[in-house]
Amino acid sequence: MPVNDEVRTSESVRDKFSVDGKTAVVTGASSGIGRAIAETFAADGADVVICSRTRDDVEAVAEELNGADVDGSVLPVECDVTDRDDVEALAEATAEEFDGADVLVNNAGGAGPGGTLDEVGEDDWNGVIQVNLTGVYNATHAFAGQLRDGGGEVVNTSSMAGRYGVAGMGPYSAAKAGVSALTRTLATEWADDDVRVNAVEPGFIATPPVREMFGLDEIPDRDGAGRRVGSPHEVADTVRFLASDAASFVTGQTIAPTGPPNTFQPPEN
Repeated sequence: MPVNDEVRTSESVRDKFSVDGKTAVVTGASSGIGRAIAETFAADGADVVICSRTRDDVEAVAEELNGADVDGSVLPVECDVTDRDDVEALAEATAEEFDGADVLVNNAGGAGPGGTLDEVGEDDWNGVIQVNLTGVYNATHAFAGQLRDGGGEVVNTSSMAGRYGVAGMGPYSAAKAGVSALTRTLATEWADDDVRVNAVEPGFIATPPVREMFGLDEIPDRDGAGRRVGSPHEVADTVRFLASDAASFVTGQTIAPTGPPNTFQPPEN
């Protein structure tokens, strides 16, 4: 006896893996992983609100995507996720333009200066925690009403550094571990509101800082499972899955786009 007598067509299955028709907010979207997420969502047919601290950078991304052959539209907003007023204004702009958000991607972050924990000054510590962890709280708090009104999805960008802890990256490791823990907590708290909350823990991804750090001339292609460096769009594809209806029974989880299992060891140059 079949589990379900409804015959699923290949088209209906494919549709579940799409974010077409959703409105998504992506923080930290001027470059790297955030920009790739915005590109992927807009190409799928989602309307995307993108933000960064620098207006010119985020407006350039929006202009390029709105001028491309994509089905979704892109709205740029200048926003510092560590500033509560900025984040509230971002939520208001989203509601005014698109009648609210269906998906929130908390991607804004940064590693900050390196050094052993005893070398890290209080200002550096606070800055890294603010942008990586408090920024997630600020944005999630500001969009809570929109997301819980009819259900929605939250996808947070954590890091493998948060899973393992990395020497010389104490504040960043701690902040990203907090993001992963916050993801599990919020998934439990908002489950009855039909809001799914998940995270991604990327390994080494060919963002501009990583490419500069390891002397990578170009973004690696997708050939080969043994790669130690991935592309931003490979992370974006994981985020799209988590934000789509195909992940309807996935919440409180952290997926790690890393290639082979590793402990966040730098790839060889």
